[in-house]
Amino acid sequence: MLLSVENLEVKYGNIQALHGISFHVNEGEIVTLIGANGAGKTTCMHTITRLPPPEAPRVIAGDIKFKGESILKTQPSDVVKKLHLALSPEGRRIFGNLTVLENLKLATYARTKDADLNTEYNYIFNLFPRLKERRNQRSESLSGGEQQMLAVGRALMTGCKILLLDEPSMGLAPVLKYEMFRKLKQLNEDGMTILLVEQNANLALKLAHRGYVMDTGNIVAEGTGAELLDNPEVKKAYLGG
Repeated sequence: MLLSVENLEVKYGNIQALHGISFHVNEGEIVTLIGANGAGKTTCMHTITRLPPPEAPRVIAGDIKFKGESILKTQPSDVVKKLHLALSPEGRRIFGNLTVLENLKLATYARTKDADLNTEYNYIFNLFPRLKERRNQRSESLSGGEQQMLAVGRALMTGCKILLLDEPSMGLAPVLKYEMFRKLKQLNEDGMTILLVEQNANLALKLAHRGYVMDTGNIVAEGTGAELLDNPEVKKAYLGG
């Protein structure tokens, strides 16, 4: 088990956002968290990556473990540098006044001197050819789909072994959503472990090996992607069936 969340309870101020949830991610898996807005999916991502104050959710019970060791006292920078977890956040949060290449370079701040960055740039440019074409453009001039590609590429340039993705299809046209999910499948086939938060439950469950359904800070269902796609309650609540 690579990453595990165990009976996690989290508060924002006086409001409890997570109520004792548990889930895990094995090496090489794609695991998805699905649910409506406000279910607690993004809170999970921020808690795992140890988002610093003032935006940080506060853990009041439970634990988060990476390779069996608690990471609750791990500094946010060490989550990236030592644990090799990286988040591509909701809303992309790229630096619009910087070029594509400058955004990617910023993500390498914690890399070791012997890292083969040129090989990794080439991997990202092969994965997302549009970024190669636009590598010297200011990122604010990119389309929404291209900005999402850049957000994923930036996370990859940290040298991560686990990629956390928060709503990668948000705001994308249908054709670009399918293209993004094809790229995520390719990443996984190349060895990347992925934890995916996604409102498009149908796409997410078709991609994922396993999934968890969240509702108001609780996990209410879990199973393989196929099992959840066939679950009548999941169909009714999240798949329009």
